[in-house]
Amino acid sequence: MTADPTLPTCAVHRDRETRLRCSRCGRAVCDVCLQQEPGWRVCPQCHQELAEDGGTDRGQTHRLQASAPLTFGLLLAYGVVYLVGELTGGTPSLVIIEGAQINDAVMAGQWWRVLTATMLHAGITHLLFNGYALYVLGPQLERSVGSAAFAALYAAAGLAGGVAFLFTAPGEVAVGASGAIFGLFGAWFGASWARRDTPQGRAGLSQFGLLLLINLALPLFIPGIAWQAHLGGLLVGLVSGLWWAHLRGTSSSPGARVLVPALIGLALLVVLLWYT
Repeated sequence: MTADPTLPTCAVHRDRETRLRCSRCGRAVCDVCLQQEPGWRVCPQCHQELAEDGGTDRGQTHRLQASAPLTFGLLLAYGVVYLVGELTGGTPSLVIIEGAQINDAVMAGQWWRVLTATMLHAGITHLLFNGYALYVLGPQLERSVGSAAFAALYAAAGLAGGVAFLFTAPGEVAVGASGAIFGLFGAWFGASWARRDTPQGRAGLSQFGLLLLINLALPLFIPGIAWQAHLGGLLVGLVSGLWWAHLRGTSSSPGARVLVPALIGLALLVVLLWYT
C-alpha cells in the first residue's frame, strides 16, 4: 500500500503517517507519542517542558479557549447562570423555579425545561464538579471532532438525560448538566473501546472506565442524584464516540461527524414534543 503524500509524518517516528497534532505546539505526532495533560494531549517535548515548569505555560489558556470555544463558552455560561441565581435570592432561586426540569410542568407542555435545566446547578459543589469534568473532557474532544459535532453531542446527551429522567421519575425535579457531561464520558470511552488494540486506546479504557465506574456508583452513596440522566447521556456519548472512531482515518467531512449525534438529538426532541 502506498503512502498518502498529503499526510504528515510523526515528528518522532518518521515512518508513521498521522493526522494527530500536539494541542500545544501543533507538531504532528502519532498516537503512541501523544501524552495526556488535563484538558489536552501534547507531544513528548511539550510534555517534558510542562513537567519541568510544573505544568504552567504562558498563553496556554488563550490557545485552549481559541481552539475549544464552545467548551469555554459553556463554562462561562455555567458560572454566569449560577451567579444570577444567587443574586436573585430565594430558596430555591427564581432561576431554578423558572428553569428546572419539573417533570409535572414538562408533561403539561413546558418541554423547554428539559434543556434549560442543563445550565442550572443545585449548589456550588454541583457546579464545580460538572465544570471541572467539562474542563477536563471537553477541550480535546471539541478540537478532535469540531465545535459543531461537539455541540450536537452536548445537546443530544443533555436531551437524552432529561428524557430518561422525565419518563422514569414522574413528579420529580432535577437540575444539572450531568446528562451532557456523561455524554462526553461516553464519547471518550466509546472512542477508546474502538481503538482498544492500540496503546492509547487501552490507556483510555483504563482511565475513563475507572472514572465511569466511580461516577455511576455515586447514586448508591449520595441521595438525590438523577442516575437516569447519567445513563441517558452516557448511551448517546457511547454511540457518538463509536461513530467518530469509525470515521477516524477517513476523509470524512465535518457534517459526517455531526450526523449521528444530531439525528439522535432530533429524534429525542420529537419524542419530547410528542408526549408533552
